Amino acid sequence: MDRPQITFIEEGGLPRLKWEYEKERTGWEDLLAFGTADMDVACPAPILDALKKVLEKGHLGYAMTPDRYFDAIHNWLLRHCGWDVDTRCAVALNVGVYLSAQSILDILTRPGDRVALLTPVHFCFKRKLNLNGRVPIECPLVEIDGRYTIDCAALEACFQSGCRLLWMCNPHNPVGRAWSRQELQKIADLCLRYDVYIMSDDVYCGLLFPGQRYTPIASLSKEISYRTVTMYSTSKSYNTTGLRHSFILTENPELLKRYREDLDRLDLSYGQSSLGIAAAIAAFEECDPWLEALMEKIAEHHQLVTEFCRENLPGARVAKADSTYFAWIDLRGLGIPPAKLGYLLEQETHMVVESGIALGKGGAGFIRLNLAIDTALLQEGLKRLQTFWQRYKR
Repeated sequence: MDRPQITFIEEGGLPRLKWEYEKERTGWEDLLAFGTADMDVACPAPILDALKKVLEKGHLGYAMTPDRYFDAIHNWLLRHCGWDVDTRCAVALNVGVYLSAQSILDILTRPGDRVALLTPVHFCFKRKLNLNGRVPIECPLVEIDGRYTIDCAALEACFQSGCRLLWMCNPHNPVGRAWSRQELQKIADLCLRYDVYIMSDDVYCGLLFPGQRYTPIASLSKEISYRTVTMYSTSKSYNTTGLRHSFILTENPELLKRYREDLDRLDLSYGQSSLGIAAAIAAFEECDPWLEALMEKIAEHHQLVTEFCRENLPGARVAKADSTYFAWIDLRGLGIPPAKLGYLLEQETHMVVESGIALGKGGAGFIRLNLAIDTALLQEGLKRLQTFWQRYKR
């Protein structure tokens, strides 16, 4: 069988938030976009073929979710992480991970309740909690020899303060960790001890570096699974964000019942995206070889950034990663006020990056660099970063 090709999208008038919007916003044609968590990669051929088949039928009305959809999810989880879960009795569809999170927050918490976050983490987590009257309690991750892990003593202190829910990310955006079974077990033990529920955003679950493994926290035991809701989508792993399709998985029948009732409240229970369903089936059934090829390329890019910074930006450390398509880079050595870092980079190098200060405690002075980009553009971005480093290095 031929090795799947990873095709990087070239500019061609396709209106994208990551590139075209940013160029329109800044007015710079030489802009490099390393910010938005979107890949500059064409979807795998099986997904595109599945979408074409739907379009050829000519009907884009209300779709029924076939048994094959649930089977595809079941088999993918069993194949990739050994989790044998009855997906027909545990899965409910939605149109996006954050809309799912909204429902779960409404089910498991009330305004004023505390929710623990492992930071730095995607800024939407804290923003959504604040906008919905919940209180984010930030538990910073700790870095040991360049690799991030969880400070269990700090997490326990967060739970002791009265948190009702832990909103976690696995694999973790932005530091690029796929939490190990041992790390997850420590979290699970604390959640059981302090009666804390878990909402796990596992949207990056397919993006594992070669030799790494994804472990859902709900797969540890039935006891922990009953207090966990896991959120999934093909959006990040297969670059299908525009299809607006997601699903949650929980083995707790009461939580699933209440979640489906909330879908009724939002009028989202009747029919889902026919294109999203078709894409998910194709992704989970046919795209494992494509994912492997993709993550070999991403791992190469991460190594490229790590070695470049080591050789040309002494003091700018790149966190060790085992997943996602991000490089998490420590630029604190420049002494630039964290609130100005992203702005100065954009203005002086014409590069858009994600500034770590927006990602919570532990993020100030860092940047997140999107690696799902053509190698030549990545190399150009590194040259600009080197020039910026040399200008400000004290």
